[in-house]
Amino acid sequence: MGLRSLRHLLKRDMAMDLGTANTLVYLEGAGIVLNEPTMIALSEEGRVLAVGSAAKSYWGRTPQGIRALRPMKDGVIEDFHAVSRLIKVFLQSAMEIKGGLSPRIVVCVPSDMTQVEKKTVLEASACSGTKKIYLLEETLAAAIGTGISVGSGDPGMVVDVGGGTTEVAVISNWAFDHCESIRVAGDEMDEAIVKWVLKQKGLRIGSGTAESIKWKIGCASPAEAASLECSISGKDTISGLPRTVTIKAAELVPAFLGPLEAIVSVIESVLMALTPETRHIVEQDLVAVVGGGALLRGFLSFLHDRTGLNYMLDSDPMTTVVRGAGQAIENFRQFRKVFSN
Repeated sequence: MGLRSLRHLLKRDMAMDLGTANTLVYLEGAGIVLNEPTMIALSEEGRVLAVGSAAKSYWGRTPQGIRALRPMKDGVIEDFHAVSRLIKVFLQSAMEIKGGLSPRIVVCVPSDMTQVEKKTVLEASACSGTKKIYLLEETLAAAIGTGISVGSGDPGMVVDVGGGTTEVAVISNWAFDHCESIRVAGDEMDEAIVKWVLKQKGLRIGSGTAESIKWKIGCASPAEAASLECSISGKDTISGLPRTVTIKAAELVPAFLGPLEAIVSVIESVLMALTPETRHIVEQDLVAVVGGGALLRGFLSFLHDRTGLNYMLDSDPMTTVVRGAGQAIENFRQFRKVFSN
């Protein structure tokens, strides 16, 4: 048995996409083994009661004595202790260690994360008992996951619309030609729906209901709306009583314009920062689009109409980042240049 085969028996390396909305874990040789909401439920004494989907069931209707929270906000750790415990549970549930060797773990982070924030991620990840932790910018991981040759001299562009952030990057020669991010993404679309329903229908709804509306009938343009509609329930702002209304997709379209225009602006800003030669290459190629926020109906058509670029949605955009990170950990020597630490 060779050394590599022996090492696989003793440990398996992992990659983790610690997202604002969802956390995914990739296990070497097995693929994606965990895909859960980035949520945790704690008792008043601080004991972990549930994580992931089980914790999300408490969201918005938490029983007395239980605190349900999303410890990540806009791609950044908001509650260090909660994130540390969440990471520990997720990684331990994904680990298949048969010996005493500690696995390497790649953690995907936003490209604009400060050194202090990166240190926080490293410390939180170390709480799982892992010592070999590598950080990988999400847009680099996304580019790898879509098949962009990040080590090539030819630039490739990727747009990553997650839960808390949208990142746009042009990559070549293992690095960014230019990268920008904004803290506008799927969560802001949900918040826009909450505000629209309050103003137009006189109903108060939670973010969970807004997210459900987005997936059921959300559209970036009236042309995509067709006859889509759905019924929603909320609390009437005047009577305070529950009330149900029907919303048509076409009338909801304006609610998305704010977040969508912000995403267009960051794409245009990245294009303007490129050299004329690099911009020309990007304009002739397909732009890879990943992330759950990109699943909004008509999103790619909206971007094309506003920017003139041609876009391609990855086959499984919600897992692209962790798949790219998994490819990097599976071929560690080949991709070691992409790790930021």
